[in-house]
Amino acid sequence: MFDLHGRVAVVTGASAGLGRQFALALAGQGADLAILARREWKLNEVAEEIRAKGVKCLVVPCDVTKIDQIKAAVEKVMAEYGKVDILVNDAGGGSPAPLVDHTDESWIATVDLDVFGTMRCTREFGREMIKAGYGRIINIGSILGRGGLAELPVSEYAASKGAVINFTRHMAAEWANTGITVNVICPGFFPSEANNPAAMEAMNDFIVAHTPLGRPGRDGELDSTVIYLAADESSYVTGQIIGCDGGWTAV
Repeated sequence: MFDLHGRVAVVTGASAGLGRQFALALAGQGADLAILARREWKLNEVAEEIRAKGVKCLVVPCDVTKIDQIKAAVEKVMAEYGKVDILVNDAGGGSPAPLVDHTDESWIATVDLDVFGTMRCTREFGREMIKAGYGRIINIGSILGRGGLAELPVSEYAASKGAVINFTRHMAAEWANTGITVNVICPGFFPSEANNPAAMEAMNDFIVAHTPLGRPGRDGELDSTVIYLAADESSYVTGQIIGCDGGWTAV
C-alpha cells in the first residue's frame, strides 16, 4: 500500500523544516521529487538526502510570492518529468507580534506568502493536473488556523492559515470532477527552522498544557499523513482538514 513509485511530487518550502520532512517521506515511498524554495544551496543539501533514497530530485529555486518564478518552475518540472501528480504547498510563515504593533505591510506580506502562495501554486500546477486528469494537492495549514491562542500573538498567521483551510475545502468541491483531490494537514507544534530549540523550549509549557498527549510533535510523525493523502488509496478523501496535533483540536 501507499506505493508512490512512478509518481512525481512537488514540495514547496522544501529547503528545511516540515517541507524537507514531507519531501523525504514521499521519496521514501518511491516518488520522484521537485523541491522548491528560495535558498538553492539548502535545496541542494536536501536533494542529496532524497537521491540517497534511490529516486530522482529536481532542484527548483522559487519564491512563491513571484508568479513568474512559479510559472518557470512549472515549465522546469514538466520539461524534466512530463507531469506532476502530487503537490505539497508547505511554503509559509508569519511574524509574531500583537495586532496593535502590526503594520498593513506585515499582514500583506504574510497573506501574500501563505494564502496567495498556496493559491498560485495550486492554480499553476493544477492546470497540468487537470490536463492529466489526476492530482493530489496537500495544503499545509496549522492548528492556529482552526482557533485562537492567547499565549502567542500571531493574528496574521492564524488568519492566513484559516484562509488556506477554507480554500482547500472550496477547491476540493470545485475540482471534484477533475480527478484531483485537495486536502489540508494542520500540524501542531513541531520542531522546525522557525521553531528552533530555543523557541520550542520557550513554548513548551503552553504546548503541554493545550495538548492531550502532553508534548510537541516529533520528527517523522507527519510522514504517514502526507504519504496517505498522496497515495492512490486516498482517492475518496477530499476537502478534509486532517490534524496531526497530539489532540490539540480535540479539546
